[in-house]
Amino acid sequence: MSIWGKLLAGTFGFALGGPIGAMLGVIAGHSVDRIRNQKSDSNIASNSPQEIITIGIIILAAKLAKADGQVTTDEISAFKEKFKIPPDFQSDVSKIFNEAKKSSDDYHQYAQQIGMLFRGQPQVLEQILNLLFYIAEADGEISDSEIVFIENCSDYFGLNKAQYESIKTIWMDKQIDPYKILGVEKSFSDGEIRKRWIQLSKELHPDQLRAQGVPQELIIKSEYRLSEINQDYDKIKSIRKIN
Repeated sequence: MSIWGKLLAGTFGFALGGPIGAMLGVIAGHSVDRIRNQKSDSNIASNSPQEIITIGIIILAAKLAKADGQVTTDEISAFKEKFKIPPDFQSDVSKIFNEAKKSSDDYHQYAQQIGMLFRGQPQVLEQILNLLFYIAEADGEISDSEIVFIENCSDYFGLNKAQYESIKTIWMDKQIDPYKILGVEKSFSDGEIRKRWIQLSKELHPDQLRAQGVPQELIIKSEYRLSEINQDYDKIKSIRKIN
């Protein structure tokens, strides 16, 4: 059964546990208390990474969409476009989006759960941030409150400042600093910069992400980011006259 089919059937709300599982339980009409009584650590393993990422992104996207006090049709459309939701499942995914949007629950707990589940896989968490910036920009402007939201998510994911700034720079800076894109300082040696470029190239390689169960939508975005990183490394080499 596909991810969207499982969402439709409500087959993994219980297994996931935690705040994300509880949200699915509410949507499926199950008892929230029953879900919360389950131990997240023992149940999370029965869900694939792809399923968890997909559900978590739907919830965070909904919370982000109302971060500046209003939910625009552009932001909703951006989410649907990026995730290529099949027509048969759009109404069901909308249930999750709308429930998360109107829920008074703080988004922090959802970001914390995602950060806990993918600790040690920063490339996955970075691509989620990329998608959140994409949604925030859909209405033509990324507001201050949306920036705070995404930066807080980065903190709860456990990403460091350089990792966050590397992604933010792509979306916010008019004059993109190639050093920021790679998450390095100008004071770094040629060898240190090359080491960072190799690390990012490995982390963002599509085969690596597929092996970790990352959704295809995020893999496509990572390929774009990998291309940017390669281009900016070439710029740095040109600036430093590195062969």
